[in-house]
Amino acid sequence: MVLWGIDGDLEEAHKGDRASTLITLWDASGKPPECPGITYTWEGYSEENGAYSLYRYVDTHAERLRGKYLSWIHELGQSQVKQKRLIDHLVIQDDLSYWWLTLLVEKSQWKSPRIKDAIRLFALEEIIIRNKPERLRLVTANPNLHKALRGLCQNLSIAYEWKRSSITSKRELSLRALYQALPMSLRGFISLRHLWSRWHLKKHRKPRWFGGEKVFFFCSYFIHFSKESYERGEFYSYQWADLPKLLQREGYNTNWLQHYMDSSEVSDVQDALNSARSFNQSGEQHGLHTFVYSYITWGVVHRVLRNWLKLTFISFRLRGIHEAFCPRESYFSLWPLMKDDWLTSLRGPVAISNLLWIELFDAALGDLPRQQTGLYLCENQGWEKAFIHAWRKFGHGRLIAVTHTTIRFWDLRYFIDPRTLKSSDDYKIPKPDLTALNGKQAVNYYRGSDFPEEEIVECEALRFGHLTNLSTKIRRAKRRDGMIQVLVLGDFFHSTTDKMLRLLGRATRYISGPISYTLKPHPGFQVKAEDYPFLDLKIVTNSLNQLLNEFDMVYSANVTTASIDAYYAGLPVIVILDAEDLNFCPLRGVPGVRFVSEPRELARALQEEHYDLDVDTDPEEFFFLDPKLSRWRQLLLRKPAIEN
Repeated sequence: MVLWGIDGDLEEAHKGDRASTLITLWDASGKPPECPGITYTWEGYSEENGAYSLYRYVDTHAERLRGKYLSWIHELGQSQVKQKRLIDHLVIQDDLSYWWLTLLVEKSQWKSPRIKDAIRLFALEEIIIRNKPERLRLVTANPNLHKALRGLCQNLSIAYEWKRSSITSKRELSLRALYQALPMSLRGFISLRHLWSRWHLKKHRKPRWFGGEKVFFFCSYFIHFSKESYERGEFYSYQWADLPKLLQREGYNTNWLQHYMDSSEVSDVQDALNSARSFNQSGEQHGLHTFVYSYITWGVVHRVLRNWLKLTFISFRLRGIHEAFCPRESYFSLWPLMKDDWLTSLRGPVAISNLLWIELFDAALGDLPRQQTGLYLCENQGWEKAFIHAWRKFGHGRLIAVTHTTIRFWDLRYFIDPRTLKSSDDYKIPKPDLTALNGKQAVNYYRGSDFPEEEIVECEALRFGHLTNLSTKIRRAKRRDGMIQVLVLGDFFHSTTDKMLRLLGRATRYISGPISYTLKPHPGFQVKAEDYPFLDLKIVTNSLNQLLNEFDMVYSANVTTASIDAYYAGLPVIVILDAEDLNFCPLRGVPGVRFVSEPRELARALQEEHYDLDVDTDPEEFFFLDPKLSRWRQLLLRKPAIEN
């Protein structure tokens, strides 16, 4: 078996480790005790008492490890099962292989949390091969991790020991626990109940779509509206900002196919229906709008159930697929970790959802007059493949994927093995004609992953136009009282915000000077100051543009894009490393940003008087921000921006 090469000039994992006969992998609560040999922690970034962090190893060798995972996904699709590629087995309609809609191909770590386990398993294999231990000891309560490591050690002829740690949280009997215990096929059938919450969208009278050459088509989400505009019955989406208005001024009409989602702006389905009807009454001004689920019928449901039974049958016929879950150049199997992603994609709720997308987009795009140009918000989710396939099937024109937010290094949805993208085989991946990238960082990421150059186009970051009005390079004299004002930027998830606030509380023990903490929660998650009495926390909800000038530094959650605003305002930015996740910060690798995981580390960062911010913090280095939308004009209208 050929192993992945590890360049000789790479820094060794840890000097002096080669002679060790024992590696301990610690995946239990508390800090690992001192023990002979080398100890790696499965969770966390702290390196104390001689223990090393596996996550830190992953971050050091990120390019190579990410490439290994992407390569495995490509090879899994190409794997031969009963003399046919997996891709070919999953052809269920026309020239579409269902393979491209599975969670395995989507690679969303929010939907597939075991991806981070797979990445760490690739890292651990490298460490084992480097150090050549005689024995591996695993301390964990995770039986799937145990199965994967037991197989790895068997294949490498290494003695293996599993010390099963106790589970700290008690399992409570609940409807969710009972649901998770059901067979995947039954869970898939039960998931049909979600249809009823969307069935009322069928009441929406489909508009008389605009046709002809002076039309642009948008596939978008019915969220992130300007509240003031929405209450006036006007359509303004922050995701598209001023682009629709630009097209309207140039004499173009717009058609909108919308994904309904629960949000703070739209209270319920009836509110969404009323708003869409209101927009459509002034279609030339606000565009014509309908919802994907407006095309739901009993015929659609029947075809979904028929194809679901077909997929379920295929999944049973492919019982030997687990052998393909062994990466070609590795000694372990990812089946114990990724089995559920496979089963839910072929038999469970994800299968039902994806098959609905296929039928609904077929109905919607077949109902449209031919559209010359289409744009859609690109996150490389499964529904996008169904949309692209239907767009091609019904003969529409140029299709542009629009990356509407930041592209993070570890957001694997945006990264695809180049062999997949360049394949000319049957049933190849559905993809747009062009991908509109919103900044230099995104362009560099795509080019670095060998994405086809001719399919990349640079366009302004519509959601981040406010950065052009941001006061940059904030500099102030030291306050007389020496008080440091810290703005804390919360996360969408309760657990993440709670973790960062509790880390801040533990760090205060090591802080000598006066510091004031003010929290700006994520709009999707509210915080009560009384829950954190040890911080004397203030809560604010103002926009960042109004707040940043009042603070000396920012302490940010790992995932939020709000940290970008602070960075380009010239404020020192401290970012927490989530002990249970990869580094998803959009500022990963950016000079001057501090990443912390321990109380003392955070305390030092908060008390540093000067940061090395003598770097170019021009927002254009991160996003394209021309308010005249010159790049969009050139792409869609073939016109340069008009000078004032």
